[in-house]
Amino acid sequence: MPVYVIVGASRGLGYQFLKTISEQDPSNIVIGTARTVEKAQEKVKNDGLKNVHIVHGDMDDHASLTAAAKKTAEISGGVVDYLIVNGAYFAIPALLNAADDYVGKEDLFLDELRQIMHTNVAGTLFAFNAFMPLVLKSSIKRVAAISSAAADKNYIFEGEDKISLHYATSKAALNTLVAKFAARYKDDGVLFVSISPGWVDTHAEDDIPKELLDKVTEPLYRFDKGLKGPLTPVQSVEKCLKVIDGLKKEQNGEFLSQHGNKVWLVTK
Repeated sequence: MPVYVIVGASRGLGYQFLKTISEQDPSNIVIGTARTVEKAQEKVKNDGLKNVHIVHGDMDDHASLTAAAKKTAEISGGVVDYLIVNGAYFAIPALLNAADDYVGKEDLFLDELRQIMHTNVAGTLFAFNAFMPLVLKSSIKRVAAISSAAADKNYIFEGEDKISLHYATSKAALNTLVAKFAARYKDDGVLFVSISPGWVDTHAEDDIPKELLDKVTEPLYRFDKGLKGPLTPVQSVEKCLKVIDGLKKEQNGEFLSQHGNKVWLVTK
């Protein structure tokens, strides 16, 4: 009965990870962190997920993640087999800006950069550090962070993606962070991966207005001329879990797609 922890599990892709893992095997112990525990618990109850526990944890608050790890240890017997960090900030006020749009808007750039790096990069570091003592006690030792193809140079060039500057930068930094953790814990047998889930239809829950979403998705169609549309959360999570389960030592610390390679889209 493996123990899974999903950091950022209250909605969207994070909640789907929690739900899919719970339903795959009733013997799984699934623990999700959420800023607002009551709302997440209500969703879990409504979905009839008997093997799921929700604990308070906020990626902007390192002390809350330390407390979440302590609570997790009480539930799991001190072990975490799979740690998946999902939470993210999108910098919506600056989402459509290209680099030169910040001439005269330097304060906006810095304000959004501080927040997105705090949540997406520092928050992941805090989560990894908080739960690592429990991961080290596992015989499985898998750690994943949800990244994005937006951080890939080929995607940026071929999709002519000039916008989402903060988000792409934070995910590129996240990928480096994951590689650094992989190097740190290589001798302990922990396998790390940063994984792009593909284009997933979670944006209604991500609070991104449609007019922004239409602009953000334009580069996707330029990058992949055969793109039909987004994956469902169920499809994406199933693909990501296969990559995490099948991770090999030679892939430790890599940035991979939902296919387990560098093919970022291909939605069938």
